Amino acid sequence: MEWGVHLLRPVSETEVGFLRRGGLGPVSVHLPWRWIEQKQGVLDFATIEHFLQPLVSAGLPIQGILGPGMPHLLPDWLLEAGGAERDDYISLFSAYCEATARHLSGVQVFRVEDELNGAFLWESLRTRRRRGRSWRRAAFRQELLLQSTAAVRRARPDAEVRATVEGGLPGWKRELHAWLASGLSVDRIGVALSPCNLLPHPALAERVGGAVESARAIVRRASPSTERAGGPGAQVSVEVSRIGYPTHHRSWSPRLQREFLVAAARSAETAGAVGFHWWSLRDQAYDDPILRYWTPSSERHMGLMYYDGSSKPSLDEYRVVATGDRFGEGRAG
Repeated sequence: MEWGVHLLRPVSETEVGFLRRGGLGPVSVHLPWRWIEQKQGVLDFATIEHFLQPLVSAGLPIQGILGPGMPHLLPDWLLEAGGAERDDYISLFSAYCEATARHLSGVQVFRVEDELNGAFLWESLRTRRRRGRSWRRAAFRQELLLQSTAAVRRARPDAEVRATVEGGLPGWKRELHAWLASGLSVDRIGVALSPCNLLPHPALAERVGGAVESARAIVRRASPSTERAGGPGAQVSVEVSRIGYPTHHRSWSPRLQREFLVAAARSAETAGAVGFHWWSLRDQAYDDPILRYWTPSSERHMGLMYYDGSSKPSLDEYRVVATGDRFGEGRAG
């Protein structure tokens, strides 16, 4: 079982030490297109390499997230030219994925885009985290995923490629099946879930296992073209790619977050998931102006740590879940 965590901010030495002792890896980190191609056709990886350096130096495995196509992650030159509404957006995005995967040879896992089935219903209508009508079209989302994952395969046949789906949204199973039936070549499908966004009850963690079982059933029914590069019969695996529990209100307390984390991890493992990735390591105190959208308060308080770096009860509990080491300090190193 792979126990991971999402990183939204640069890490301190203390945080790196916990990640190593806590058995948490890979660490999921965005590789923003904005940082890499500030001028069209001019690639510069210095910022990305600086951001990743503490993780690389510590020997921590990294899961690089390519995309997603949200305004704060896209270059200004692309946004000014129409963003996802450009006719060549898919080819431009695929080229960024290919170049980044090729350059970051030390990264062995790449997640391409993020929960595309929710790009319109959730991220365009509700949170305004995407712009343009293109995200409304299932055919556009599918073609974007097919071309960009193929680009990563070309650049890094040695790397593992993953794609994700937002579980719980209407039609998510149908869209996932369509992706796989169309020939999507990935090693792993991730299911992202937020079962306690509206209600604080940790018992809702049982929905995690149900979503994993549904995704695994869809993978089993998919065509042989979904087999991973490892060879015939090597079926695509399923993980929980992003899950969290907020501590933004007294009804959603740190104690309940810890209970939810344990129950969700148990539910996912029992259902056959091969990975479980918590969102996120540390809270965000406020919206960064670069985001260009409003973030609900709950989303800024799902960390295992508070913004100042102090621990929540779930921080050590996740170490226990990942290592089984209740009374020690985790793995050496």
